[in-house]
Amino acid sequence: MKKKFSITVDKIPSIICFVLLICLYIATDLCSQRTSVSKDMFMIFGHPMPIASLAGVFSSISTIIIISLVVFYRKIGFYTSIVILILRILKLTSGILHFHASSFPALFITLVALVSVILIYRRNEKIQRVQEKHRKELVEFTDSIIDAFSVCIDGKDSYTNGHSLRVAKYTKMLALKLGVDKASAQKFYNIALLHDIGKIGIPDKILNKPGKLTEDEYEMMKSHTERGYEILKKVKTQKDIADGAQYHHERFDGKGYPARLYGEKIPYVARIISVADAFDAMSSTRPYRKKLPMDFIVEEIKKCSGTQFDPVVANAFLELYKEGAFDDIRTE
Repeated sequence: MKKKFSITVDKIPSIICFVLLICLYIATDLCSQRTSVSKDMFMIFGHPMPIASLAGVFSSISTIIIISLVVFYRKIGFYTSIVILILRILKLTSGILHFHASSFPALFITLVALVSVILIYRRNEKIQRVQEKHRKELVEFTDSIIDAFSVCIDGKDSYTNGHSLRVAKYTKMLALKLGVDKASAQKFYNIALLHDIGKIGIPDKILNKPGKLTEDEYEMMKSHTERGYEILKKVKTQKDIADGAQYHHERFDGKGYPARLYGEKIPYVARIISVADAFDAMSSTRPYRKKLPMDFIVEEIKKCSGTQFDPVVANAFLELYKEGAFDDIRTE
């Protein structure tokens, strides 16, 4: 499928610069043509110089502009430069046919510029392909490491095995429903995979306790958010990867933990994970209860919209439910 071209606000400065470069090229090219046929003189540091000598300066500047188009604007810059240079070659060739001697050096410079533009473009594209390959390899490596960590996290508790993967899946579904672009939705997916990484430091006897936790045990369980933050805060390649681990138990009304953030002060990804996490918790069997019926889950998310959950995210979940996105979830 072909990508649709669209002009967004962030592209406007680039488009303006492109137009300015074209205008600057036209101006320097005109100056080069006019000075090349001039027989007048001008003074520089007290010495007379022919104005015709400036033609080479303007021609060099126009060549630099052409090369800049290729370097900074890649394909569109390359094709624009090729069109400009071919038109220039045709014009200069016409001048030679009419016995204009001044067209010979200009034609030579233009031909050199044409070859340079082609070589630079091919070289840049090769470098871009190599960089893109390395970027994809790094992304795949990072994703595989995150997947491995999520398996380790879920492996501590047989009841919640696969929990992180499911929460990540639901988080991505919600993000896309909320209009998040695909790249950001994938980033949210990775953040959600590691939202419970702090549970690695929670004793198994607390994680797998079949009955109600004591107050001390509950405080220990709650500490997995801060533990997760401490583990992930040093990850530099994705600065907000720790947000999901630290804030997924915050509540929209400010009654959550660990920081008692409220409303939009809670990071967006954490608000999405909160709904995804709660949904998977209710639709899965836990040591202290069996999984809950889907009708009950839907009503619970409706009831907690605006208090526990961001109402916008909760509404996105309800829309997905109506569309049948969770029909494959079997609840008793």
